[in-house]
Amino acid sequence: MGSGKTTAARILAKALKFQLLEENFGENAFLPRFYADMKRWAFHSQTFFLMEKITQMLETRSLLERKSIIQDTPIQQDAFSYAKAQHVLGNIDDAEWKLYQKIYHAFEPQFPKPNLIVFLDTSVEEVEKRIDARGRGYEQKIPQSYLELLDMLNHKWLVEQKEIPVLTIQTDDLPIVRSKKAQDLLISQVKKKLHVLV
Repeated sequence: MGSGKTTAARILAKALKFQLLEENFGENAFLPRFYADMKRWAFHSQTFFLMEKITQMLETRSLLERKSIIQDTPIQQDAFSYAKAQHVLGNIDDAEWKLYQKIYHAFEPQFPKPNLIVFLDTSVEEVEKRIDARGRGYEQKIPQSYLELLDMLNHKWLVEQKEIPVLTIQTDDLPIVRSKKAQDLLISQVKKKLHVLV
């Protein structure tokens, strides 16, 4: 959130001529309600994202036969960072978390494995500035402690998962939203990493 991942995904998709799969957060009717009352709407919002991503992942299998793909936010991040944060905070109770995990693990064997995760590592302070600047009303009251928890879970998940290579790019001083130089640097780093992997 606020790291520039949607912008980065669009830039990389265009530069690499990959098909872009974006996150449909705008279609999640539960998201504004979630930010107004996390405990009431966390399970609904996270399950919406989970089902959207499962649909994407299943469609991706056939798409990959024809073209390469870049995804805005991987389903693993939804499961091991965003949804897990809600369980840690008590907004998703144990029964809901068990159901969420059951749905995820039922479909997981069918997910194609990414060749690379590009992790835009951004400080919580910088994320807060960017959230404030983009002005989405429902995001303005997000507590700093919540952003810190997401940051911790993102790092934990990326360290613990061993199957997918990770390229970490520090973005506090890399304004990819507004700087062509920063965009070119992002593209060159990703191309270099993909070349090594292939």
